[in-house]
Amino acid sequence: MRLISSPAFAQNVSGQTGIVEHKLKPIEISYTTLTGLFYSLDHEILRDDKDFESLIFPLNDYESIRLLKRSENSASTGKVLRYIGLAGLLTGLTGILAVPSNQQTPFWLTAIGGGLSIDISGFFQTEAQTTKFNCVQRYNRFARGEEQVLPKATEDEKSLLDFDKTGNSSDKKPVTK
Repeated sequence: MRLISSPAFAQNVSGQTGIVEHKLKPIEISYTTLTGLFYSLDHEILRDDKDFESLIFPLNDYESIRLLKRSENSASTGKVLRYIGLAGLLTGLTGILAVPSNQQTPFWLTAIGGGLSIDISGFFQTEAQTTKFNCVQRYNRFARGEEQVLPKATEDEKSLLDFDKTGNSSDKKPVTK
């Protein structure tokens, strides 16, 4: 596990909290025909999601974290669908080879369903790669100083309103006579 410098909060002698900026290094993106996209930092390949998390999470940027988590979720969904598809395809092919031709129809359906599941998993894998690429592009904009941290999106419209405990807007002054 490598340590990556990132923006961090530090406390100075007087007790005030301030932001201490460290230089982020951009992630290098490479593409090859057989392996597709791969990412590296200082010529060390970033292999798994933990490597990306150690770079993205310290930024405290809602959009970068959302993109990385979406990529991880899409990749895991794609893997599950691929395994289900492989199981269906192997079951169907085994049944087709093992039973007489007048009993093969259910096995044909199972094999075709498995193949379709494998194809659908490819869509999820493609979405995962695209989303991770967008996350890396956003991180690189931070590293070059071209981007600022966005605040977390609100859960609902009510959180945008600032009401005190009495139900009155906090920016209004109470009327006194």
